[in-house]
Amino acid sequence: MRRVYVCFAILLFSVWILAAGMLVYGGRIVGNGMAGTKRWKEESGQIYVSVPFSRFRSQTIRFWWNEKESKYYLFLPSFWSRGDCLKLWSADGAELTLRSEGGDKETDGSKTADGGIDLSLGKTDELAEGTYTLTVNGEAYALEIMASSEIPALFVDMENDKLDALYETPYGEQYGAGALLIGAQGQVENEGGVEALRVRGNTSADWVKKPYQMTMNRATDFLGMGSAVKWNLLSNWSDKTLLRNKITYDMAAQAGMPYSPKSAFVDLYLNGEYQGCYQLCEKVEIGANRVNIRNLEDYTLYEPSQEERDMESVASLSKEDPQAAGIEQTENGIVCRGYETQLGTDDITGGYLLEIERPSRIYASPSFFITAHGQPVTVKRPKYADKEEVVYIAGAWQAFEDALYAEDGKNPGTGFAYTDYIDQESFVKKYLVEEIVRNYDASSTSQYFYKDADETDGKIYAGPVWDYDMSLGNPIMSPLTNQHYISSVSPYGLFAALPMDEFSIWYRLYEKEDFRKAVQKTYAEEFLPLLKELEDGGIGAWADTIRESALMDGVRWGRNKGTDQASRMQEYAESVAELGEFVETREAYLTGLWVDGRESKKVYLDGGDADMYISYVETLVGDVLEEPIAPVKEGYTFVRWLNGYTKEPYDFSQPYDGSDLYFVAEYRSDADGSTLIAGE
Repeated sequence: MRRVYVCFAILLFSVWILAAGMLVYGGRIVGNGMAGTKRWKEESGQIYVSVPFSRFRSQTIRFWWNEKESKYYLFLPSFWSRGDCLKLWSADGAELTLRSEGGDKETDGSKTADGGIDLSLGKTDELAEGTYTLTVNGEAYALEIMASSEIPALFVDMENDKLDALYETPYGEQYGAGALLIGAQGQVENEGGVEALRVRGNTSADWVKKPYQMTMNRATDFLGMGSAVKWNLLSNWSDKTLLRNKITYDMAAQAGMPYSPKSAFVDLYLNGEYQGCYQLCEKVEIGANRVNIRNLEDYTLYEPSQEERDMESVASLSKEDPQAAGIEQTENGIVCRGYETQLGTDDITGGYLLEIERPSRIYASPSFFITAHGQPVTVKRPKYADKEEVVYIAGAWQAFEDALYAEDGKNPGTGFAYTDYIDQESFVKKYLVEEIVRNYDASSTSQYFYKDADETDGKIYAGPVWDYDMSLGNPIMSPLTNQHYISSVSPYGLFAALPMDEFSIWYRLYEKEDFRKAVQKTYAEEFLPLLKELEDGGIGAWADTIRESALMDGVRWGRNKGTDQASRMQEYAESVAELGEFVETREAYLTGLWVDGRESKKVYLDGGDADMYISYVETLVGDVLEEPIAPVKEGYTFVRWLNGYTKEPYDFSQPYDGSDLYFVAEYRSDADGSTLIAGE
């Protein structure tokens, strides 16, 4: 009998523990959305809705007010289901009603226990995407409900003032936040603390849709991409398709490029406000699940001063007083900056993470070197590198560069070939990625390289790939942004292999016959099949996956001008088709050049004293020439391009036979209508 009492007591205790746990869990989750990680307060004048994602849990989302349209939008995540009972409320207790378009369905006025409105539009009618009339204290407003599908939703919550400071302090980290990633079926994929959040990027940091770096408070594996602390949220604002970065990263990975960033699309909400469709992406850094090499950062101990942390001031001082900014020049002509650190190792041969950078930005880098030939290189890791480390890695790069500059490809001092200093396979594949997507930054920035310790092979490797939203013919690129009067948006001609800026590593490499042959072979065997897959539905499959999210993103940030869902879908489809057309045309050109051995020729332009955007057009012999962009001449209107030899109008619909040809511009005077031909 005593044993029965003991068992009964244990059972009662277990039930009590279970009940207490459910009470605590329920108290954490009911109505608060983020299970106790919600750190922000609802703001006066704002309207919110609670969207359930499980039996006990819901997430708070804020209505978005479009000032230009004088209209509310509600952007719902993929886990929302039609028929879900949503709770609507105003932060300051305004009287709210919701009426469907046409006015035949209206909220029945029933209140939830805490004063909200049940958004079920009656007992049998489901809330759905579409247009509604929202009445706030008797004043009617248009409301459109849009919903995502398929991709997860990431909710990041932080105190209100910290979110404000996120945008007021460029690149300044805001500490303390919570993150909740919810899958399309309502399953919790990840839930945890965010140590810091900041705006990231160079040009992209100035866009209205900000990219972010999220530092978790512990290593986190998002969606099977591998555990790490730092994660990037790419905004892709410049790319209407939102796909260019994704398909390029995936292509590089499929071609066998180590450490190509893994990524996944998510709908991002900050403090309940929809921010758009983002690419949750691995950060390019040294780490077990990133660039997996020895990390010299672990052996390089240095605490920078506040002045050294302020890189804008450091960049300014670097130009005014290089010596005061710690900039030195070595005997072999390398300019560099390093620090007197507590160096905890005698082996400084690796690992290093490097990035080619623009001359205008290099002085804002804590550690860097500029080679004797003028190539600026940032030492990303170690961030505050010891002077000995900078001198070492700069010397290793310089030895490679000296061989590359030599006509025979051998370093005149050591006798070693350029291929003795680098992993040629990684350089070939990295060049191919830059060339295939016609990356505007191919020779100037976002070009990463790494070197492990000499106990491995001691060579410099190219990669990982990074930053391609401005590539693949992105129409946001203006002709005025082209480099050296060469169109970066044309699918024809080589681009990365052209000499640009102070130094172009890809140009020098492509000059070498053995490198060109390796490029042709690798393209035919590894990249061409991947391009065919993109052409045969690969791009369309990704577009289908993110379409609804992309449409919400386009509305949120004004990148899609459609006035209703049908016109928005049409505009997005056109952008995707434009991307697909570029890939198809680019593939045909490169295949003709590298696989079929066809001749590619340039036809130069003469615009007279007009402002010229490009200096030539290029195509394969036997294909049609792309009509050049019209020049601009003050007081005149451009009419057409003429054959420079015959002065006859050129027919751009006919295949180019490869004969000698150049174009001259014909203008009409705005004053008297007379004709002017360039050069006459």
